[in-house]
Amino acid sequence: MTEAEQLVEKIKDAEYVLIGIGEEFNENFTQIGLHENLMKLLHKIEENDSLSWIIPFMEKAYIEEQEVNENLQAYQKLYELIKDKNYFIVTTCIDGAIEKAGFDETRIVQPCGGYHYLQCSEKCNTELIKADNYVEIIKEQLEKEGTAERPLCPKCGKPLVFNNVLSEHYVEEGYLPQWEKYTKWLSATLNRKLCILELGVGMDFPSVIRFPFEKVAFFNQKASFYRVNETLYQLNEELADKGVSIHKNAQKFLLEI
Repeated sequence: MTEAEQLVEKIKDAEYVLIGIGEEFNENFTQIGLHENLMKLLHKIEENDSLSWIIPFMEKAYIEEQEVNENLQAYQKLYELIKDKNYFIVTTCIDGAIEKAGFDETRIVQPCGGYHYLQCSEKCNTELIKADNYVEIIKEQLEKEGTAERPLCPKCGKPLVFNNVLSEHYVEEGYLPQWEKYTKWLSATLNRKLCILELGVGMDFPSVIRFPFEKVAFFNQKASFYRVNETLYQLNEELADKGVSIHKNAQKFLLEI
């Protein structure tokens, strides 16, 4: 039986399934150039460096317009594997691509934020503002006038930025309610059949997935642990008896199941 076949059987047998998704699933924004309309806007931005703040807005627009690619196909494969299970997903990806695959969004926590909301760049307050309308307005302004007005915080007048870890003053309050749901769910998995699947998680944010997942696997006597990674696939000695290390890109691994 192959490692992939073993994993499928473990998931079928599990009472709970915990998924961690990391860097190998980050969206490749260099592909923006394949979209003609977005490429025209990027040329305008390149000609005027003062408009460089617009690039994250174009990245969000790209995510919304993106058609099926390997990234989404891998997510869809994962969805088919766990859709009928009691699962929870922790992801450090900020692109939001996972939301297109059919997962129950109440079972996903994104502690690094994303492109859904804007926040004050100086964190004068913790209010979050939906980003969708601003993206459309900026695109229209660029197309018609070749420039755009930067959205400003309604309270202090400083620029608005996306609510994710790329912000110097990241407003973490946005993900905390969902994180509480996750920790409550996780507490119910103790000494139950738990399949832990860590996909493409590197060392960018090891305290979010990598280290906590190892700890959960160590203390749960009924847990099985699968780490899939192209470079950082090694397991520590404490997990040798319950862990499986798969030396392969996580996206490609899912696509081959």
